[in-house]
Amino acid sequence: MLFLPLMLLGQQDASIQGTVRDFKTGNPLPGVNVIIKGTYYGAATGSDGNYLITSISPGSYDIEISMVGYKILLKTGVKVEAGAAVTENFDLAQTVLMLGEEVVVIGKKPLFDVDETATLTRISSDDIQNKIVNSVEDILSEQIGITTVDNEIHIRGGRIDESLFIIDGLSIKDPLSGYGGNLFINAESIDNLEIITGGYNAEYGQAMSGVINIRLKEGRDKYEGSFKYASDNWGFSQDSYSHYNTDHLEFNLGGPSTLFELLPKALGFDLPGMFSFFANAYGKGSDTHLPIAANVYPHRNWSLPGFSDTQTEEFLDLITPREENDWHLLYKLTWGVTPQKKLSASYDFSLNVNQGFFMPRAFSSTYYPYRYQEILDQYNTITRESRLLNVNWVHTLNPQTFYEVTMGRFLTMEHSAVQDLHWSEYLQRLDLEPINYTIQDLDGNVDITLGDEFYDTGVSSEWYDISSDNYRLDMDWTHQTQSRQKMKAGIEITYTEMQVLDIDEPWTGETGLGSNYDAYRAQTTFGAFYIQDRIVFEGMTVNLGLRYDFWFPGKYVENAIADSSIVVITDAARQIFMDETFEFFGYRGKGRISPRVGISHPVTDNDVLYFYYGHFSQLPTFQYVYAKLTSSSPTTYQVFGNPNLDPKTTVQYELGIKHRFSEDQVLEMKAYWKDMFDYETSQSIRPSNPKYSHMSFLMYLNADYARSRGVEIILKSRLLKNFYADVNFNYSIATGKSSNPNDNLLVESGQIREKPLNEIYLRWDKPFQIFANLSYNHPTGLGASLRLEYETGRRYTRAIVDNIREENDVEYYQGIYEDEKPYFYISKEPTTNTDLKLYKRFELGRLSYRLFLDIQNLWDQRIARRINPFTGNGYNPGEIIPYSMIDDPNPNYDPSRFLRPRTIELGLQIFFK
Repeated sequence: MLFLPLMLLGQQDASIQGTVRDFKTGNPLPGVNVIIKGTYYGAATGSDGNYLITSISPGSYDIEISMVGYKILLKTGVKVEAGAAVTENFDLAQTVLMLGEEVVVIGKKPLFDVDETATLTRISSDDIQNKIVNSVEDILSEQIGITTVDNEIHIRGGRIDESLFIIDGLSIKDPLSGYGGNLFINAESIDNLEIITGGYNAEYGQAMSGVINIRLKEGRDKYEGSFKYASDNWGFSQDSYSHYNTDHLEFNLGGPSTLFELLPKALGFDLPGMFSFFANAYGKGSDTHLPIAANVYPHRNWSLPGFSDTQTEEFLDLITPREENDWHLLYKLTWGVTPQKKLSASYDFSLNVNQGFFMPRAFSSTYYPYRYQEILDQYNTITRESRLLNVNWVHTLNPQTFYEVTMGRFLTMEHSAVQDLHWSEYLQRLDLEPINYTIQDLDGNVDITLGDEFYDTGVSSEWYDISSDNYRLDMDWTHQTQSRQKMKAGIEITYTEMQVLDIDEPWTGETGLGSNYDAYRAQTTFGAFYIQDRIVFEGMTVNLGLRYDFWFPGKYVENAIADSSIVVITDAARQIFMDETFEFFGYRGKGRISPRVGISHPVTDNDVLYFYYGHFSQLPTFQYVYAKLTSSSPTTYQVFGNPNLDPKTTVQYELGIKHRFSEDQVLEMKAYWKDMFDYETSQSIRPSNPKYSHMSFLMYLNADYARSRGVEIILKSRLLKNFYADVNFNYSIATGKSSNPNDNLLVESGQIREKPLNEIYLRWDKPFQIFANLSYNHPTGLGASLRLEYETGRRYTRAIVDNIREENDVEYYQGIYEDEKPYFYISKEPTTNTDLKLYKRFELGRLSYRLFLDIQNLWDQRIARRINPFTGNGYNPGEIIPYSMIDDPNPNYDPSRFLRPRTIELGLQIFFK
């Protein structure tokens, strides 16, 4: 009787058996690996092509069939009943590509990849179609663990500059600002993208928080394309109904190349292989929900062939008619020389012209210039232009080995000026109106004051022109053994030229360069070597990696070190530079090693556990290295660059488990911990030269750190026919020494009282994040997608009410600010949002159509952007405001005190083949 349960349990076990044959010849294939994904179950075929897997628990499984020289076959949703013998026969098709490069899925797409050893999200072009997104940033903002605060995207608590964007194998990060999103990529041009927010392999560097790997679309062997137009107005004026004058249009076309594929054939000769192209054009204009200038004034960096400068400027004005103007052009040519060799070349151009209300910038963090509201035409126009030239060569040597070479140039330019004026034409900003007369006493003494806290004349104080020109070469080699061990090694190198001219208050001072300026031109080189090994053994996956990053700051820094007349570099700093760098062909350089380890293995038939540990290094933001080393600005408050800045580093741990209820419902739970070291921050320094011992100045040092830890839970389900849903929960805490590397500068200038010595909450920390995505897609072409979001409110520094003071019949709060606990408190107003997309696809003649309606912020929630420190609520008319704002415009009437209200766009997309 004691053994009866065990006997019954043994009778419950099932088996899977079958034969694997060559698709073309029909011959049985020996030595084929047949494994059940996410388990330790597996077998290899014998000489007769037969396999047998026994002792399988009842359930639903995905079976993977693989062999070098053949496409991988993945059959999903194979149901195994208790005690049953299931027969599954397979035919494998040959391929000249390396194992794993081509995967054929039979059944439904798996909801997660059990082999991944860290957090990775894959999004296809079909997934993007059903989202309300226009750019990569829009897609990122919808992912778990990513928060958006004041137009800045933060991944798992990291700073804005800690992500890496890769387009067709080429990094497009701007090392001057550290920002990776300078090149505007519209969503329709994307074939697929990977978002890695956990640990990532050694092939990825110069990122501490996340990697966004984008593959752009390519042309195919037949012509196809689409035209899309969406608008919130469709030509109706504001008198008809309220809208934001938003229009965007897009055109896609791909297919065989006329020049290289069709024309040679027409002329009687044929080039080897297949040439195809893909072209995309995207444009969007919007007047936004905020007050706008009558015109924006774009800065021109180019000329049109056959056009005069005047005609080119008129064209530029023509394509920038709104407050926000975004353009992206892409042309990609692909040459499939043979099935084993492919060459592709692409050119991307993006242009953003606006006043910086919604765009993160390298040299400013302004959201909306409330004080300039009366003279927005005299406020800055920002012109950001990016160009990417990319050439990629992939050569498969045999079914086990291939190599890839990518080289390109990424140029990004940003210009900020009022009406595209030269800085010498700037006039001082003044608040002169109205003239206020206040009777002071019974004797009739009158106090006369000017202004109402809004500027009436003059222009904004900002003028800058910056550029970063990057030339990059990547070479990667990949080899996979018969035993499913995949090794990859590579080298990457980038040469960068930077140019900065940054001027503040040009009307001030005697230098002709304003009260504060910086000007430099520098060259630098950096790169890396890496090796990684992916080992798969009986259901377990192990990822091992080692990366060595190197950096040569360049002669600009070396000359500054050698120049003893530069007093901001102390003798000790000069010695440190020599001690901490090595010499290579006459240049001084630094290096850092980063190890990475990831493991994924089954713990039950339906559960996979994974763990990741890694070091992720990133060069210091170059502005913090090169700033003001050779300039002599007269301003009292400024921060100097530091040639001794070291790379900053993240040490990250991640532990997660993936549970499969069925092929249509899965659950993933993960926890992470990140320690971020050597952040840049400003500190006070005294020169070593006794002649200047009375002086002190601020310089960037590696003296800050931060920590981020969190738990993420994701449930995915497609249990109902034609429905898909995912529910995401995130709890995280991000703390550190400061949220701004310039905190000590703000202290000295009186903008904040002091920088706390203890660890504080970071400005962008949002502990709770819950959202759900629901979609329905009926076979008739009718569909809908719904997104529901809830986040904790913004963090703020609290003030405690001491008394209420009245001035000119206006009440103000007076009290003590808790500066020792910045951002400790969370607004009482959480962020809630609902987005809805409705669409209908239909056919008319030879064309397909897709009519869609996009509604963002469906319930028109007023989401507070500015928080009253005395109440913890957003500002609204009638609220008592802090007395410290008595000389500022009243925040109760700031049109930007709320985030974007409801927007409704109706669009039509036409597909042709």
